[in-house]
Amino acid sequence: MKLSQPSINDTILVALISGCAALGVALINKNSPQENISPNPTSTNLSTSPTAQCHSTIAHKVCIANLTVQINSNEPQQVRYGERLPLKTEDKLKLLNLTFCIPSEARLNKLEAKAYLFNNGIENYQNMLSTPSNFPINVGCHNISNFPQSWTIAAGQHTVIIPMIKTDGSYRVVDKSFYLNLDVGD
Repeated sequence: MKLSQPSINDTILVALISGCAALGVALINKNSPQENISPNPTSTNLSTSPTAQCHSTIAHKVCIANLTVQINSNEPQQVRYGERLPLKTEDKLKLLNLTFCIPSEARLNKLEAKAYLFNNGIENYQNMLSTPSNFPINVGCHNISNFPQSWTIAAGQHTVIIPMIKTDGSYRVVDKSFYLNLDVGD
């Protein structure tokens, strides 16, 4: 039996097949969803948190992205969804700025927000800070910074809830999904 030497055509054909196979594997790996495995099982994936989803291009509803507060005369700080703030009795909490996003599919003709402080988990809608109701209603993210009052905080566990009240025609929809917790010591 006589062994033949590979021709140039055979070499090119093998190279083309190898290249196509490598390209196919790369495309399959690129399109397949990769599971996000966190080394710390207790950490949360930010892409699934409500604030990570509050952006004008990825939000599914009108939402609050963040809130800027000032405690006493300290530097303003940004607060995100569900965050806890340690405070002392008689601290003054002022809401400075509210950032909210409106996605393109949202239909509304009026938008309001009011901030409520619930002392010790009791839902009492008396302790409220409000802003004028002339919120921008066009698509995108907007800042509202005209909360004129502030709260003087008492001891205990408190929750601040900021509902977004959306009016679509004659329907009012209230979304109470943004909140923060206050741990107030002596």
